[in-house]
Amino acid sequence: MYNQWMILLAGMGTVFVALIAIIAMLEIFHLIFGKRPEKKRPELAPLPEINSPIVHAVPVAPNQARPEGRELIAAITAAIAAATGSLPSAFRITSVSASSETESGFNTPVWGRIERFARK
Repeated sequence: MYNQWMILLAGMGTVFVALIAIIAMLEIFHLIFGKRPEKKRPELAPLPEINSPIVHAVPVAPNQARPEGRELIAAITAAIAAATGSLPSAFRITSVSASSETESGFNTPVWGRIERFARK
């Protein structure tokens, strides 16, 4: 009977000593490595407004679109909206003008014109 109690006390003592040793090791690790100071930013950047659209002041062109050009502006608006995937109300076409005669009807760079003439 003496041996059974001694084995029980020795086992429980070993468990408690091991737990105390683990706690001591964790405290030593805490002292060695410690807590790193948190980086604090002086001021966070403002978040963009999600629900309200950004309104830019668009200067109005001096020559307003002629009534016969409304179909042209509607077609250009629809093409831009389809190509970019945005709503037609997200942008505004302020003016439409014909290209100058010096460009011979092309609004492409010189290398583009040369390539077009080379195809003929």
